Amino acid sequence: MKRRILFLMIQPPGGTGVQGLRYSKLYPHTLDSNWELHFSGPSPQLTSIKLEPLVCPTDHCHYTDNVSFSARFATQKNRQSKHSFTYYLYGILQLVARQFEALISHDSFDFLRRGILDVCRRADDVFDFDLIAAKSPDFRLLEVGAQLARERGKPLLAIYDDPHGQRDNKGFYPDDRQRQIDVLKQANGVLFMSPLTRDRYVEQGLVRTDKTFILTDSYPLDACFYHPQPAPAKQEDLGKTKYNFVHLGNLPEWRPINPLLDALAWLEGQQNWHPVHISLYGYVYPAAVELIKSNANLASCFSIRPAVGHIESHHVADQADILLVMIGSRHLDNQPSKFFVYLGHPKPLIVIGPPGNPIQALIEELQIGVYCDVNNQASIREGLAKITSDYKYFAEAFKRNADLIKRYRADAVAADLISILDTVVSHS
Repeated sequence: MKRRILFLMIQPPGGTGVQGLRYSKLYPHTLDSNWELHFSGPSPQLTSIKLEPLVCPTDHCHYTDNVSFSARFATQKNRQSKHSFTYYLYGILQLVARQFEALISHDSFDFLRRGILDVCRRADDVFDFDLIAAKSPDFRLLEVGAQLARERGKPLLAIYDDPHGQRDNKGFYPDDRQRQIDVLKQANGVLFMSPLTRDRYVEQGLVRTDKTFILTDSYPLDACFYHPQPAPAKQEDLGKTKYNFVHLGNLPEWRPINPLLDALAWLEGQQNWHPVHISLYGYVYPAAVELIKSNANLASCFSIRPAVGHIESHHVADQADILLVMIGSRHLDNQPSKFFVYLGHPKPLIVIGPPGNPIQALIEELQIGVYCDVNNQASIREGLAKITSDYKYFAEAFKRNADLIKRYRADAVAADLISILDTVVSHS
């Protein structure tokens, strides 16, 4: 008899949110286990700009349509071509809905909360879940999961993809401290996506170490992600190989690329520099776009493209020579999913982030790239020079250290998840 777990999350499977994608990769590798995975949250049809194929049966997806109309119209707007008639139409509808919701004091999260609780209660009546799991962010949804677990007399697994609070290179300052303590005291287990986040929660007295677990993201094994792609012909620029870098994912203001731009502008004038082209897929904050456009050398070596779906993103990674990962300077504890997601492609990585981030140790262990200080232009210059001049060494590390890299395969991470679920239930 299989045990059943219900995951509550803001971005459930079916959309392009990293939360759902993480479990979509793991789900097929749990089918032969003693656990059956179910999911709940807002309907991706109403909240996700792009949609992804569901890998689990629809009766395992307990989604609510309790999504405010302002949010629905925002989703529809962003599915349209910018500056098109329908884009502006949905924008007007979004504005009208927002004003009406303010007029009637509509609480969009409370509306969502009630919808999620309704579908979860009905699902529990049918499936009698053995474990309730809820994810933060949004921390309020983690509280919803705790409420459901209390009502139904079920153990709770609290999951933190990111810490709930403010952090910088000096420390972590939790928001809603007592509310977090209440939830974590109730939880039978607490799962973190970063060892440093876990350590900070323990140091702050929010949770006991013996209740905590770590689970990283993973790279998929499905053949559709690795369709052979015709390799682009290597370009020559003044007799030197031009390397194609790719960054997949958004670059908001809190993930600034100014030091990278400054480093590139300096390197472009050096005689021994290997020319590069960097393609950015996804949103890039306006100040960075203007900075790129204002410098002729930078403009010639950057392309800014729309975000792509998950499968297509892997095909883009196949075409790249080097993968770029950016980590904000305040996010010392953050382990970006994209670092793990694309490990199945033997492409060297350059990771730019704060010194001491857990990814730095992984890069050094796996030897598949370089890690640079996000606040140090000289460090970034050195990293760019090293990954291009020693490109072959880093590319061959994927074979040299294949056994280490396999720890992050979807089937290996799924096995870790199942072991964690067994432990949490046994503790309950």
